[in-house]
Amino acid sequence: MPNEPNEKSIQRMRVFVEKYCEKSGTTVSPIEGVTEQVILGLAQNIDEIGRPLCPCRFYPDKNEEIKNRTWICACDDMQIYKYCH
Repeated sequence: MPNEPNEKSIQRMRVFVEKYCEKSGTTVSPIEGVTEQVILGLAQNIDEIGRPLCPCRFYPDKNEEIKNRTWICACDDMQIYKYCH
């Protein structure tokens, strides 16, 4: 089981999500707790691989995936549809 993300990474992702949503008009999930879990997953990936890779997907090789940038937050889907889980 992976370690919990550190508080600095969690706060960094909270600020990023808030500012990105304000700037882009993106909305987050109205379901309680979903956004917090996404933020925790992003923070965990920052701690593990140094990039905010979307935690909502499975990657056989996270390090290979970050080269493509498709699922780095703000991912392509977020930028197109203005919505994150």
